[in-house]
Amino acid sequence: MKDTLKSIVDKIPGAKGAILMGFDGIAVEQYDDGSGVDIEGIATEFSFRFVELLKAAKSLELGSLTDITIKAERGTLLVRCLSDEFFTIVLLSDSGSFGKGRWVLKSAAPDLLASL
Repeated sequence: MKDTLKSIVDKIPGAKGAILMGFDGIAVEQYDDGSGVDIEGIATEFSFRFVELLKAAKSLELGSLTDITIKAERGTLLVRCLSDEFFTIVLLSDSGSFGKGRWVLKSAAPDLLASL
């Protein structure tokens, strides 16, 4: 699983780290590029907000949420919902490749699910 997360980060220009986490806020595995970013802290803080987004999407009859993107001043979070229990996040620098990041996360989702 850590190898898959490392592969995700290596394939996306500007990626600083990736994490696989449960919507309960518990990290399963993570990988960072050594830049010292606290990807686990970021993911934990947002995980509870993601649960609310999942509920809102279902109550509005939009179906299951697949992707969430958060663009901030110092980076972008690309979130891929893997199941009702797990998601993965990639943190990009502001110059990171958003389109490639979404594609790589979508492509890696089956491998991450299989390793759970």
